[in-house]
Amino acid sequence: MKLYLAGPMFTAAEASYNLALAARLRAHGFEVYCPNESEPINDKTRNDITARLIYEVDLAALEASNVLVCQVSEDSGTNWEAGYMDCLAKRVDRGRYFGVIGLATDIRLRTPPDPARTGAENQAGYVNPLVVGGLQGSLGVFLDEESMVARLLAVRDERER
Repeated sequence: MKLYLAGPMFTAAEASYNLALAARLRAHGFEVYCPNESEPINDKTRNDITARLIYEVDLAALEASNVLVCQVSEDSGTNWEAGYMDCLAKRVDRGRYFGVIGLATDIRLRTPPDPARTGAENQAGYVNPLVVGGLQGSLGVFLDEESMVARLLAVRDERER
Protein backbone atom coordinates (compact mmCIF):
# COMPACT_ATOMS: atom_id res chain seq x y z
CA MET A 1 0.00 0.00 0.00
CA LYS A 2 1.34 3.41 -0.98
CA LEU A 3 1.17 6.28 1.52
CA TYR A 4 1.62 9.99 0.95
CA LEU A 5 2.94 11.63 4.12
CA ALA A 6 1.50 15.13 4.41
CA GLY A 7 2.26 17.61 7.15
CA PRO A 8 4.31 20.61 8.13
CA MET A 9 7.83 20.21 6.80
CA PHE A 10 9.64 23.49 7.06
CA THR A 11 11.55 23.52 10.36
CA ALA A 12 14.37 21.18 11.30
CA ALA A 13 12.14 19.56 13.93
CA GLU A 14 9.30 19.02 11.42
CA ALA A 15 11.66 17.55 8.82
CA SER A 16 13.23 15.21 11.40
CA TYR A 17 9.82 14.04 12.58
CA ASN A 18 8.65 13.43 9.02
CA LEU A 19 11.72 11.38 8.15
CA ALA A 20 11.36 9.30 11.34
CA LEU A 21 7.64 8.73 10.71
CA ALA A 22 8.33 7.74 7.11
CA ALA A 23 10.94 5.22 8.33
CA ARG A 24 8.51 3.81 10.89
CA LEU A 25 5.80 3.36 8.26
CA ARG A 26 8.28 1.69 5.89
CA ALA A 27 9.25 -0.72 8.68
CA HIS A 28 5.62 -1.90 8.56
CA GLY A 29 5.94 -2.61 4.84
CA PHE A 30 4.31 0.54 3.49
CA GLU A 31 5.71 2.40 0.50
CA VAL A 32 5.94 6.06 1.58
CA TYR A 33 6.26 9.30 -0.33
CA CYS A 34 7.67 11.91 2.03
CA PRO A 35 7.92 15.36 0.43
CA ASN A 36 11.00 16.13 2.55
CA GLU A 37 12.81 13.44 0.53
CA SER A 38 11.60 14.63 -2.88
CA GLU A 39 14.75 15.51 -4.81
CA PRO A 40 13.09 17.34 -7.69
CA ILE A 41 11.61 19.98 -5.41
CA ASN A 42 13.65 20.18 -2.21
CA ASP A 43 17.09 21.25 -3.34
CA LYS A 44 17.08 24.69 -1.75
CA THR A 45 20.29 25.66 -3.57
CA ARG A 46 18.37 25.76 -6.88
CA ASN A 47 16.47 28.83 -8.02
CA ASP A 48 14.43 27.14 -10.75
CA ILE A 49 11.98 25.40 -8.39
CA THR A 50 8.63 27.08 -8.81
CA ALA A 51 5.33 26.75 -6.98
CA ARG A 52 3.92 25.11 -10.11
CA LEU A 53 6.72 22.50 -10.17
CA ILE A 54 6.13 21.71 -6.50
CA TYR A 55 2.41 21.35 -7.22
CA GLU A 56 2.97 19.04 -10.19
CA VAL A 57 5.52 16.80 -8.44
CA ASP A 58 3.46 16.46 -5.26
CA LEU A 59 0.21 15.97 -7.17
CA ALA A 60 1.76 13.13 -9.20
CA ALA A 61 2.97 11.50 -5.97
CA LEU A 62 -0.45 11.98 -4.38
CA GLU A 63 -2.21 10.38 -7.34
CA ALA A 64 0.24 7.45 -7.20
CA SER A 65 -0.69 6.80 -3.56
CA ASN A 66 -3.59 4.92 -1.96
CA VAL A 67 -3.78 6.75 1.38
CA LEU A 68 -2.81 10.21 2.56
CA VAL A 69 -1.44 10.36 6.09
CA CYS A 70 -2.52 13.81 7.29
CA GLN A 71 -0.51 15.20 10.17
CA VAL A 72 -3.26 17.36 11.56
CA SER A 73 -2.17 20.98 11.65
CA GLU A 74 -3.14 24.35 10.30
CA ASP A 75 -0.73 23.89 7.37
CA SER A 76 -2.75 24.92 4.32
CA GLY A 77 -0.80 22.66 1.96
CA THR A 78 -1.51 19.61 4.10
CA ASN A 79 -5.20 20.44 4.26
CA TRP A 80 -5.34 20.98 0.50
CA GLU A 81 -3.69 17.59 -0.09
CA ALA A 82 -6.10 15.89 2.32
CA GLY A 83 -9.10 17.38 0.52
CA TYR A 84 -7.72 16.28 -2.84
CA MET A 85 -7.22 12.68 -1.65
CA ASP A 86 -10.67 12.66 -0.05
CA CYS A 87 -12.14 13.67 -3.40
CA LEU A 88 -10.16 10.97 -5.23
CA ALA A 89 -11.37 8.35 -2.74
CA LYS A 90 -15.01 9.42 -2.75
CA ARG A 91 -15.56 10.69 -6.29
CA VAL A 92 -12.92 9.22 -8.60
CA ASP A 93 -11.92 5.63 -7.77
CA ARG A 94 -12.77 3.97 -4.44
CA GLY A 95 -10.87 0.88 -5.47
CA ARG A 96 -7.60 2.71 -6.01
CA TYR A 97 -7.82 5.55 -3.49
CA PHE A 98 -8.63 4.48 0.08
CA GLY A 99 -8.85 7.85 1.81
CA VAL A 100 -7.21 10.04 4.41
CA ILE A 101 -6.04 9.09 7.89
CA GLY A 102 -5.29 11.74 10.47
CA LEU A 103 -2.49 11.85 13.01
CA ALA A 104 -3.09 14.59 15.60
CA THR A 105 -0.09 14.55 17.94
CA ASP A 106 -0.53 18.02 19.45
CA ILE A 107 -0.39 17.25 23.18
CA ARG A 108 -2.87 20.05 23.89
CA LEU A 109 -5.59 17.91 22.29
CA ARG A 110 -5.40 15.59 25.31
CA THR A 111 -6.40 18.42 27.67
CA PRO A 112 -10.12 18.52 28.43
CA PRO A 113 -11.62 21.93 27.63
CA ASP A 114 -12.41 24.05 30.67
CA PRO A 115 -15.57 26.11 30.08
CA ALA A 116 -14.50 28.47 32.87
CA ARG A 117 -11.46 29.47 30.84
CA THR A 118 -12.01 31.16 27.52
CA GLY A 119 -9.76 32.27 24.71
CA ALA A 120 -6.04 31.96 25.28
CA GLU A 121 -6.62 30.82 28.87
CA ASN A 122 -8.23 27.56 27.74
CA GLN A 123 -5.34 25.16 27.28
CA ALA A 124 -7.29 22.65 25.20
CA GLY A 125 -6.09 22.37 21.63
CA TYR A 126 -8.27 23.20 18.69
CA VAL A 127 -8.60 21.55 15.31
CA ASN A 128 -10.80 22.92 12.56
CA PRO A 129 -14.10 20.97 12.73
CA LEU A 130 -14.25 20.64 8.93
CA VAL A 131 -10.89 18.88 8.98
CA VAL A 132 -11.92 16.62 11.88
CA GLY A 133 -15.24 15.76 10.22
CA GLY A 134 -13.50 14.94 6.96
CA LEU A 135 -11.01 12.65 8.69
CA GLN A 136 -13.78 10.95 10.66
CA GLY A 137 -15.67 10.40 7.41
CA SER A 138 -12.60 8.87 5.80
CA LEU A 139 -10.17 6.57 7.62
CA GLY A 140 -10.26 8.24 11.04
CA VAL A 141 -8.12 10.53 13.15
CA PHE A 142 -5.76 9.29 15.87
CA LEU A 143 -3.82 10.92 18.70
CA ASP A 144 -0.81 8.60 18.54
CA GLU A 145 1.28 6.80 15.94
CA GLU A 146 0.53 3.32 17.32
CA SER A 147 -3.22 3.68 16.83
CA MET A 148 -2.78 5.18 13.39
CA VAL A 149 -0.43 2.41 12.27
CA ALA A 150 -2.86 -0.22 13.58
CA ARG A 151 -5.63 1.36 11.49
CA LEU A 152 -3.37 1.46 8.41
CA LEU A 153 -2.53 -2.21 8.87
CA ALA A 154 -6.25 -3.02 9.14
CA VAL A 155 -6.98 -1.04 5.97
CA ARG A 156 -4.21 -2.88 4.16
CA ASP A 157 -5.53 -6.24 5.36
CA GLU A 158 -9.10 -5.32 4.28
CA ARG A 159 -7.90 -4.23 0.82
CA GLU A 160 -5.76 -7.32 0.27
CA ARG A 161 -8.73 -9.65 0.82
